[in-house]
Amino acid sequence: MKQGAATHGDPMKSVEMAYQELVDGLHSSAAESEFGRVGQRVAESMGFRYFAYLGFGEADPVLISSYPKRWSEHYFAEGYQDVDPVVAFARSGRSTMQWTREAARQFPLRAQKRLFDDADEFGIRHGVSVAIAGGFDRFAAFTFAVDEVSSAHGRMVTEANDIVQLIGLTFHAHADAKLGLRSPRHEAVPLTQRERECLTWAARGKSMEATAMIMGVTPRAVKFHLDNARANLGAETLPQAVAIGLKARWIN
Repeated sequence: MKQGAATHGDPMKSVEMAYQELVDGLHSSAAESEFGRVGQRVAESMGFRYFAYLGFGEADPVLISSYPKRWSEHYFAEGYQDVDPVVAFARSGRSTMQWTREAARQFPLRAQKRLFDDADEFGIRHGVSVAIAGGFDRFAAFTFAVDEVSSAHGRMVTEANDIVQLIGLTFHAHADAKLGLRSPRHEAVPLTQRERECLTWAARGKSMEATAMIMGVTPRAVKFHLDNARANLGAETLPQAVAIGLKARWIN
């Protein structure tokens, strides 16, 4: 396994740097292959071997990942998306989930055990998955995976859980907006100039405090504009609002 910076030093700082790298990379990405390269760079910088984004909606599942091509083809050929505990978890929308090959013994279905046996042959043995609720009965899972279980990874994910979750949500927001993964169309909803500004800086990975400094207002004002933008766009979360804004080209 390729060891990254996140397995040494301050895990929070490493994950924060990985998140900023993700935002910078996604901002200039337009094609699926570019999204794949950004995801893999971030995975490696955090000490993981693979990354995977699996989205579900009205059409066929969408997979963007650095998994071996043979594994991805085998996964869908066997219909594993119908029994995968990670997919079931993603559908539930319950934040993040850590999983291991050993834990598969607890799953009730024989097909689930076979799924993890097959994944083991491709070096996919341990990981963390982020559940993403996309709205309109759509959902997705963003996963980092390794071939060797490491206590450092578990510690890093536990201590930086919020940022790991934000990485998954941000990847989904940009993929959903730029790659046309969203089926339903949204009616145009006007945003104020301030709402557009705040949403644009959020799309670029800036915190409310950083956005406030850039715009010369208070963090409370930024929160006010972001909350209004989210409500006006009918979004449940800020990343979802960013996705809608990017897709409609109201922000960039």
